[in-house]
Amino acid sequence: MPHYQTIDELLSAYPKRFNPEKAQGMNSVVQMNLTGEGGGRYYAEVRDQALNIEEGTHEAPDATLVTSAENWLKINNGKANPMQLMMQGDLNVDGSIPAATKFQGLFE
Repeated sequence: MPHYQTIDELLSAYPKRFNPEKAQGMNSVVQMNLTGEGGGRYYAEVRDQALNIEEGTHEAPDATLVTSAENWLKINNGKANPMQLMMQGDLNVDGSIPAATKFQGLFE
């Protein structure tokens, strides 16, 4: 598993790691509101087995994830468990938890 140092590095890698076969039947938007140093607001739109990542806030996301940039990097580097972070209150998911969970599984 690659090790990402920054959110920009991670987001740049998402399209390369994206597995369209795993996105079959998924049409949703996941908003990522990442707090703290290196954070920002981004959204990932998955439609017709294609991924589009944009900076900013989507007007109607299916799921919104709120956590620190540090925690998001830990999750994507395999150093933190999202469910554990949720139980600790360090990751909040508003909207569709299944969409958020499926999104995380779209990457190799």
